[in-house]
Amino acid sequence: MITITGSVHRSFQFPDHREAAFDYYADIRRTLNMLPHISIVRQFAADQFRMIYSTTELGIYRVCMLCDIQVKLDRKAWALHIQPMSKPLPVTSEAGIYSLTGPGTVACQSLLCSTGVNTEVEYSFRLSADLPVPFGIRFMPDSVLNGIAGSITQWRIDEIVDGFIQRSVDTYRLSQAGKL
Repeated sequence: MITITGSVHRSFQFPDHREAAFDYYADIRRTLNMLPHISIVRQFAADQFRMIYSTTELGIYRVCMLCDIQVKLDRKAWALHIQPMSKPLPVTSEAGIYSLTGPGTVACQSLLCSTGVNTEVEYSFRLSADLPVPFGIRFMPDSVLNGIAGSITQWRIDEIVDGFIQRSVDTYRLSQAGKL
């Protein structure tokens, strides 16, 4: 198995007051669709989704992780939580010559703090999975595979979070300017 795990924490300024920021990010389908490399596959309930993390790494290896999540919105604490579902549906792990697919977990948290006309958002994101080794690289030692996977995963997580922040703030600004 290849262990994929990583996390990141960022703070950023949302260009409006806390109530507007909460309402904007509480539109969960829109919010989830702003995460690069992650797409909604299925909605189980208003607050439960199956997502897929999908990338091509090193120009050849197709990585897919299916993650079942539960969303919790807490206006009193000005927090949005995305966490793994307590009872996710089964996912079959599969490996091909240049592909690896299996279950994973995604967790995010946004804490919104008022700074007057803007909102400071404390955002954290975590991704993890144990995926089968593609046939094409089974000869490599586990320590080497996990080292490479760890570096790539952390780079992708940074890309996801930075992309999410940029997309969400830009989309909000455009919507407020009447350009969406």
